Amino acid sequence: MKTLFRAAVCSIFLFLAGCAADLHLTDSDITVQELEKRMSKALDPQGRFAAAKCFIQRFEVKTHTGWLEPPTEEFVEVKFAAPGNFKITTSDDKGIHYGYIFNDAGGYTVDYRAKSIKPLSKELLLHLRTMREIADPVLELSSVFKHIEIQKGISDGNPFYRLRCRKEPQSNPLDLYISATDYRMRSLTGKIKIGSAVLNYSSTVVNYALAEGMMLADVTRSSTNGIKTESKLVHFKLDPIFAADEFKIPVF
Repeated sequence: MKTLFRAAVCSIFLFLAGCAADLHLTDSDITVQELEKRMSKALDPQGRFAAAKCFIQRFEVKTHTGWLEPPTEEFVEVKFAAPGNFKITTSDDKGIHYGYIFNDAGGYTVDYRAKSIKPLSKELLLHLRTMREIADPVLELSSVFKHIEIQKGISDGNPFYRLRCRKEPQSNPLDLYISATDYRMRSLTGKIKIGSAVLNYSSTVVNYALAEGMMLADVTRSSTNGIKTESKLVHFKLDPIFAADEFKIPVF
């Protein structure tokens, strides 16, 4: 489960962190709502994602755990169907080995090789739901976070907006950096605490690519507690046809 959680943080997050060193932040010249509109237009100009009922995206993920060790290679797949069904699975050349499934009944972690199913804790379920929402190709931050602070800054001559997002006033912030030129997400940094475990992560979008009429993060490099990951988007489709039992718990 730890491997999948790390992969989920590093790759379905799909976002970003190269702006954090020297921010020079000032008051923003636009509101969060206006920035969201510009981001949506830049990423989904035809409104195709807004009209979709479901989607699937798949990433090739390389994880570097040491200088002398070759990277491990996996595939992470995300399937979503409105209003709240989604599944995250990690696979390798031997097939699927871990998965998270969310449906009306709750959330579960599935070990396909050990053939075991366990319900997710309320805390982990909340964090994973937030990650899934943030990982949407077109992000509506105001529907995910109750508290958002927006400021404008310049890094290496490039103007950007920083959004400091919190679920609750005292919760750890998630900082998102959006280009003030093309309104694409550039980076993300944050901290997640689950029980006694603390995950410090950052992620940088290397480049964007066109898929299904949308501009999506194509290559992403991330770090979680020092573990480096590079993910490549290899498949994306709007409104795919899912099997009737796609989001049901498997029977072993």
